Amino acid sequence: MKYISVKEAAAQWGISIQMVRRYCQKGLIPQVIQEDGSWRIPEGAERPGTQKPQMVEVKPSSLVKRIRYQRSKNNHFGIYEYIQVNLAYSSSRIASNRLTRDQVQDLYRTDKISVAFEPMKVDDIIEIVNHFICTREMVDTIFEPLTPELIRRYHYYLTYGTYADKKHQIGVGEFRKNPSKLGIPAKQIHGELDKLLQAYEQKVVDFDDILDFHVRFERIHPFDDYNGRIGRLIIVKECLRHQITPFIVDDKRRGDYNKGIEKWFSDPSILRNVCLKAQERFNRQLELLKLYRDDRYFPDDETD
Repeated sequence: MKYISVKEAAAQWGISIQMVRRYCQKGLIPQVIQEDGSWRIPEGAERPGTQKPQMVEVKPSSLVKRIRYQRSKNNHFGIYEYIQVNLAYSSSRIASNRLTRDQVQDLYRTDKISVAFEPMKVDDIIEIVNHFICTREMVDTIFEPLTPELIRRYHYYLTYGTYADKKHQIGVGEFRKNPSKLGIPAKQIHGELDKLLQAYEQKVVDFDDILDFHVRFERIHPFDDYNGRIGRLIIVKECLRHQITPFIVDDKRRGDYNKGIEKWFSDPSILRNVCLKAQERFNRQLELLKLYRDDRYFPDDETD
């Protein structure tokens, strides 16, 4: 077997020499050896975290079954539409999109929009339509583990064709290469995100784990833009994946939500309370629609 040095591996993988040594020390590279104090890495070895994850078959909960059934039938007035409309509206509104909820709902149901007297940004419409597409992709990938490739795919669907894309102001589906006041240095993104994802995927995930992941993801700030919308989409995905009642952060609670992210490590109750209230609202909607834990009309052969 041929081997390469730590320096050569770092150049091939586009990461630091220190990160490669850390992989070696933790035993994350198969068949790596140490000779005379130096690590020798098998030629052609893949960077840890880039291998295709081993899929674990998970039986969908009744809520996921219902969501997927309604999506396949293009049903309106159900929980799938509720997630599509309210997640697109609230999450985009937090990011300063100016469409009203009624406009978002009309756009989802009819592909048309009621025009107000005030000027309307074309990008606001593109962003909402992209959000619908991205949420559909999220529903298709609920049970896939979080990986950099999946997250970049969400970003691609969300940002393709926007003004920022056409003006080459962002890398569509690509991690940022420029400095940001809100995140870590660009050269650290790959390493820090890999570390976050690996630690998260090893957990038996609960409500607070999802919030903690969200905070850490937003602090990494891996993209030029749309980080918040990607993060809030991942929240819904991970709640559904781990059979936790999902929630959609209300744009009217934007101040407490942002403060909760900022203060998470010193006072987690701020963000937790915002999200628990959002979860209560989602639960009330489930009760109103009489959907939660109701499989009676949807046997496995129709919904899987």
